Amino acid sequence: MSLTWYIIVSILWWGLLWYFIFYMRYEYKDTVNQLRANLKEANKEIQYLNSELDEFTQQNNLLKQKTTELLDRNDELSDVVAELSKYYVHIKKASEKTSELNKFLQEPSDIIQEKIKKFSQKDEDIISNDKVFF
Repeated sequence: MSLTWYIIVSILWWGLLWYFIFYMRYEYKDTVNQLRANLKEANKEIQYLNSELDEFTQQNNLLKQKTTELLDRNDELSDVVAELSKYYVHIKKASEKTSELNKFLQEPSDIIQEKIKKFSQKDEDIISNDKVFF
């Protein structure tokens, strides 16, 4: 009889324990449901944020790659600009010399005219000598 008594008491004990657990759960049912809903919402937001993170990581990698390419192109263009600025300086100097020469050519110079006359007289002498030989 003690074994049956022990089985009955243990069944009642487990029954009361499960009732107590059910009652405690039933008592805080709204809180548990709210926590479950919050957990589901938080999991959805975590999934959304993870997908956003993946997308932003890919965009970041693409931007880094494009930035590197643009920096390389910028270096190349800087070299081109440096070369062009060298040419610009030479062209500017040539332009100054040309304008200076143009200024001298617009004013008649007696010294230059005398030299030109000397050369033109020599050319005439050479031409006249050439006519004699023919």
